[in-house]
Amino acid sequence: MGQPFPALWEQVLESHVAFFRALPADEKERFRQLVKVFLAEVRITGIQTEADDTVRVLVAASAAIPIFGFHDWEYHRLGEVLVYPDSFSEEYQTTGTANKDVLGMVGLKQIRGVMILSKPSLLAGFDTVSTRDNVGIHEFAHLVELEEAENGLPPEVPWQAVKHWVEYVARELSHPSRNHSYIRGYAYTNEHEFFAVLAEYFFKSPKLLEEKDPELYGMLQEMFHQDTASLMNLTFSRRARYGRNASCPCGSGKKYKHCCLLEAVETKTANAIERQSAPRRVP
Repeated sequence: MGQPFPALWEQVLESHVAFFRALPADEKERFRQLVKVFLAEVRITGIQTEADDTVRVLVAASAAIPIFGFHDWEYHRLGEVLVYPDSFSEEYQTTGTANKDVLGMVGLKQIRGVMILSKPSLLAGFDTVSTRDNVGIHEFAHLVELEEAENGLPPEVPWQAVKHWVEYVARELSHPSRNHSYIRGYAYTNEHEFFAVLAEYFFKSPKLLEEKDPELYGMLQEMFHQDTASLMNLTFSRRARYGRNASCPCGSGKKYKHCCLLEAVETKTANAIERQSAPRRVP
């Protein structure tokens, strides 16, 4: 813990993790410490692919983001993360099967204590701003839920918040025909997938979630003890001070107009297209 944070790890966080860029300086330091602890305690192994520093830091960031609102939190169930070169089957195979549609898995059957992540999906979850998918956050949200079931709630989460959440999800899953159009259908598989998918939205597209369903956003805000919509708003207000031709503040080495400014424009455009394409209700 006393060692300096590696410069390469810092570059990965600044270049790929919008959540980290949004944090104030003191909170960034706490995030770095969480990354250090995770990488010291959990093995990350590449299976027929390299688990380089970018992959390792993004796995650690995926672990830190959902629990950043808690203190003294540990992933007791996790000992190793396996990084696969592609999607895989439910039998954990990447070849010899036609049903390779799994992007992540954690703590099931004989792999208790192990998480599996698709490397391309992990990278895309942090680098593709036009989608709300993030398989790393998704799987660690599952792990948070498992930890809470076994070891109890973090002190920051009131039991009333969990009660409201359970009641809300029960209502949603009992009427699948009224699914929210902006939430992908996989969320309605069961209550556990609903929680994990909504965690992705809460940490990657919080403003969209807050605008579409303030009640749902408020419950997730209580569950994770974080206000990601305000945090991400701060990110964009900070970026506005940079000239288009200046070096991007994320540390990528690109000009601002070709990096984070472009990402912000693409996100705004994607959201506008989604609003225009949403089905209109006749009064």
